Amino acid sequence: MGPDAASIVARFYKAFDDGDVGTAAVLADDSLEMIDPGLGTVHGPEPFRDYLATLKRAVPDAKAVIERTLELGDTVVVEGRFVGTFTGPLTSEDGDIDPTGATVDLRFADVSTVRNGKLASYHTYYDQLGLLTQLGLIGD
Repeated sequence: MGPDAASIVARFYKAFDDGDVGTAAVLADDSLEMIDPGLGTVHGPEPFRDYLATLKRAVPDAKAVIERTLELGDTVVVEGRFVGTFTGPLTSEDGDIDPTGATVDLRFADVSTVRNGKLASYHTYYDQLGLLTQLGLIGD
């Protein structure tokens, strides 16, 4: 019997916190479905890796502060806070956005499904307007 779903998800967050985007992405199944309010839906480990790398490039000290985890079979729900400082360029459709030096402390909820020891789905939910405001990219 392989590791339980919660331990796979915990490994993902640890890799992300450590800046090890490669390991975080390796935990994604080839058919991974990722949903993010700003990105929409993408499939596969490469778009997932690119997503994580974009976050870490813009907020190199980014951490996921996990406040609560609920495991229901192969599904893991995580409630937490995305914290860090916007010190690197943020990739956008219109080119890089210069960092503002703003600190971020944004609540999120993630729902992940694990199959065969890999993330089969990763759905993240957060306040997009709150993120842009905290990054200093739009006014209060």
